[in-house]
Amino acid sequence: MKRLTCQFGLVVAVAAIAAGCSTMSHEEMNVPLASVPVAVQTTIRAHQFGGTVAKVEKETKKCGVVYEAKVKGPDGMCSEIKVSEDGKLLKYKADKED
Repeated sequence: MKRLTCQFGLVVAVAAIAAGCSTMSHEEMNVPLASVPVAVQTTIRAHQFGGTVAKVEKETKKCGVVYEAKVKGPDGMCSEIKVSEDGKLLKYKADKED
């Protein structure tokens, strides 16, 4: 019985850790593109494809800092670029029309 309780506790702990970064408890703030880390700027610029960065949000989550850029393309389409603090592309979505 003691072993079963210990195993259940371990399963619950692992599930809590895995869910930690996906929770919505976080802070968001608008920031100028020039103030974000150079690696983040480089990734955003590489994925703006001739568009204009309309807004950059800095999101502080339990798993770290994520930057989200909203880009308006020359064709009027808007895209969303999510980048980690070290410049890794996390998400690119280009399907919104403004």
